[in-house]
Amino acid sequence: MGVGLFIFKIMYDICIIGSGSAGYVAGIRGAQLGKKVCIVERDEIGGVCLNRGCIPTKALLASVEAFQNVKNAKDFGIKVTSPEISFQEIMRRKQMIVRKLTSGIRFLLKQNGVEIINGEANIKEPGCLTVGEKEIKAKSIIICTGSSSFLPFEVDREYILTSDEILSLESLPKSILIIGAGVIGVEFATIFSGLGSKVTLVEMLPGILPEIKDEKIVNVIKKELEAQGIKIIEGSKVEKIETSRNISLLSTGEEIEAEKVLIACGRVPNLDTVKNIGLNIEAGRIVVDSSMRTNINGIYAAGDITGTPLLAHKSSSEGIVATENASGLKSVMDYNSIPNCIFSNPEIACVGKFESEVPDAKVGEYRFQGVGKALCIGESKGFAKVITDKNCKVKGVQIIGPHASDLIPICVMGVKNEIMAQELGELIYPHPTLSECLKEAFLDITHSAIHKL
Repeated sequence: MGVGLFIFKIMYDICIIGSGSAGYVAGIRGAQLGKKVCIVERDEIGGVCLNRGCIPTKALLASVEAFQNVKNAKDFGIKVTSPEISFQEIMRRKQMIVRKLTSGIRFLLKQNGVEIINGEANIKEPGCLTVGEKEIKAKSIIICTGSSSFLPFEVDREYILTSDEILSLESLPKSILIIGAGVIGVEFATIFSGLGSKVTLVEMLPGILPEIKDEKIVNVIKKELEAQGIKIIEGSKVEKIETSRNISLLSTGEEIEAEKVLIACGRVPNLDTVKNIGLNIEAGRIVVDSSMRTNINGIYAAGDITGTPLLAHKSSSEGIVATENASGLKSVMDYNSIPNCIFSNPEIACVGKFESEVPDAKVGEYRFQGVGKALCIGESKGFAKVITDKNCKVKGVQIIGPHASDLIPICVMGVKNEIMAQELGELIYPHPTLSECLKEAFLDITHSAIHKL
């Protein structure tokens, strides 16, 4: 009798590859719609966002904020003797939060009847894939394999790190060079500078945060980063890293010595699982329509694998749209009102278009220094800026200031529905709250802001 591979065949309505922000949400939505769903995951449940991205970085930023609050307690009439950082305890807290959330997602998937299959997925053809010795049949496949760090240099995982390794450090580096001053680079610069590391931030483009198309906002955050002790080098490229000397050579001829180097040059979609099945791939991403359908019938894609913007909340929305269409509903993705948040100090949050992108734009603006709550909490830097068309319909909003990420949702609604700025300004905002900054900015479009000179 010959020896062969024993294949277990299982049939599902929907098979999802990847359990990140797109995958697990897609799985739960499919179960809600009465479908038999499985998720194939080769790594940790929750993907990059939960395990090595959004959540752990925000946990570290919370520790930085707590440390800064203690150091500034004297400004609030509170005397505190020299506070000290325990990096090990900070990292332990971060990991505890991650474990709690991953356990929560596992529980949600289980309660919704979504089966988790551990292993590497290999798509053989539409409706069929293998995971080890299991052959999985599914009416629809949704690819949610996410993205990985773009690496212009070879990473040794000891001196030259990606965001994965930097979040697993056991001790705080005395100095760190961060290559790339986009969202990832600026957030990590904020974290490590706030914890006491000497930070150098290098950007090969002329300015930091190239995704923020508002010079005024960029200038504010650059000034604040420098005030926090971060050295910023713009328009310069790291040409070579000499690990033997802990030295990085810049295109300007400057040498930067640092205990660690972090590569923060963006991310690229993970295409390994899907390269040879005939999918339409352009510019390193899977091409999908607004329903998240690929060019192959029965195969959908959602999340970072479909390209920019690489945002967890965009991924989740795409996952829902993909599942709903795979379940027979008609659902489309709206890319015009996706908020983008940068957790620097102060925070930045944007949605819709910038002033330069709107013909005949009208602009309303109000500073946090005129907001009572901002003064009470000692965070009055920054402003809210509203962009409308000539008819005063909201086209975009940018906020730089305290809790900007928490203030942006009402602006998302305004952009999505093209609400009149005056209508949003006439809403009753609670006092005293930071949201009053938005009220004044909306009213400023029609020159009816009460508290603006």
